[in-house]
Amino acid sequence: MKKTFLFAVACFFAMTSCSNESIPAMAQENQTAEAVQNFKKAIITFNNAKDIPMFEKKRKNVPFPEMSEQRKDILLPAAKDLIKSTGIKEEQIEKTTHGDKAKMIAWAMEIFQDSYPNSSL
Repeated sequence: MKKTFLFAVACFFAMTSCSNESIPAMAQENQTAEAVQNFKKAIITFNNAKDIPMFEKKRKNVPFPEMSEQRKDILLPAAKDLIKSTGIKEEQIEKTTHGDKAKMIAWAMEIFQDSYPNSSL
């Protein structure tokens, strides 16, 4: 009887230990999925912001205009959250992009496209 009881307790602890291993992975996946959805919402808001200029020319000889600062500000918080959801720290983001909003947004867009290649906005 003692052996059966000890065996049952050992099995319980083994199963509990194994089931706890997936909790951090699931939390990371949930965080990433939420960040992707927030970025998607920010892009929709970006496209619907009618009163904000879409692009601005910085120099006369530039063939393509640059996204306006107001529109970058709409996307930036969601872009940073999406990048952070992949496990990258704030310091690494700043080091890689040197605080350039356009680079952060492009990085987040790349993560978004890699995560959901068939996703449509």
